[in-house]
Amino acid sequence: MTDPNWLPSRVRRNFRIDLFSALGAGAFVSVLIAFMPVVVRRMGGSTTDVAIVVAAPFIGNLLSPISAYLLAHLPIVRVVAGAASLSRFVFLIAVLLAATPFMLALTSVAFWIITVSNIAAYTALMQGIYPDRERASAMGNVRVGASVAGIGSAALAGSFIGVVPAQWVFAAAALIALPCALAFFAIRYDGPAAPPARRPALEIARDVWADRRYRKMLLAFSIFGTGNLMNFAVFPIMLVDHFDASNAFVGTLAIVQSATQIVAYPVVGRLIDRGSTLRQTLIATLLTILVPIGYLVAPGTWALLPVAVIIGVGVSSGELTGFTNIVHMAPHGRIGEYAAANAFLLGVRGTAAPFLAAALLGMVPPQVVLVLGTLLMTTGALVLAQLVRAPSARAVEVVAAEA
Repeated sequence: MTDPNWLPSRVRRNFRIDLFSALGAGAFVSVLIAFMPVVVRRMGGSTTDVAIVVAAPFIGNLLSPISAYLLAHLPIVRVVAGAASLSRFVFLIAVLLAATPFMLALTSVAFWIITVSNIAAYTALMQGIYPDRERASAMGNVRVGASVAGIGSAALAGSFIGVVPAQWVFAAAALIALPCALAFFAIRYDGPAAPPARRPALEIARDVWADRRYRKMLLAFSIFGTGNLMNFAVFPIMLVDHFDASNAFVGTLAIVQSATQIVAYPVVGRLIDRGSTLRQTLIATLLTILVPIGYLVAPGTWALLPVAVIIGVGVSSGELTGFTNIVHMAPHGRIGEYAAANAFLLGVRGTAAPFLAAALLGMVPPQVVLVLGTLLMTTGALVLAQLVRAPSARAVEVVAAEA
């Protein structure tokens, strides 16, 4: 019997709503990620202030298991749409009141804590509203829309920041995104008659830890991600202090990255649907190692444009495989638990890595920090390669049954 959530008419309707919501999210988040660290630095913010901005999404991930537990009894569409709407409203008010670099950084943290609180519900919802053979492609196409919106918003923000107060620009981006977030309440999804029973956190952690393949994937991501996020805390410092990049050029980098994602999302989505989500993860991981190398060898700002292309490919693949890996590896009915475990570890490394980079920047040049981060990324990629080469438990079971 066909799942009513996967009827073509409902899938198309939900896709259109998902796409509209993504347009606002893409326009807002593109401005926030591209300009907030640079604006904080230009306002006189310390490396610690910049580290807070870079760590903000991951502080949200760190706290997301608590949110997942507290919100597990609520309909998941309301959780996803409510968190997205509330986060933009809070940001809109707080950013207009922020008068110092530190206050801007805290505003970013507040936004991301609320936004990421819906990660477990969002992962489960994506599994529920899109059929298995179309999920990655549909999510990729939605993100194409977000990337298109990101190009326009980054171009506008780059031209206005410096002419008007940056807080006004951030507030305008949040205001545009708010109706798109509210529209997500219209998603139609028939969930289970009763919400899943909430299990103790220690029991969930023990069961997830017992999954050897998932445990190895989390280990690989923890090593790779620590190095990657250390580097991303250094990039704004390099742009301002080393390359003396203008706001217009920062906007150009964001545009190049978004333009790349427009092409990369549907391509990566098809590769995942027709192939291996883990193999695609490894390919993107290896490509991402080239990003800090690009910052190390770039003779000028123009040489960072190819780096932005690589980041675009890496972000596209990472966003999609971040969900499809969990859907692929988690047992039926436990996708939310696996998503929460992944988000928690992402939060741990994402919160710690930028401050580790900030501490190192007080002792060594930024280039040295980038080298250390690249070594960690390479180590994590090697661990992930071992997982990709190893046969899955399902494959082993099939071979045993055939024997």
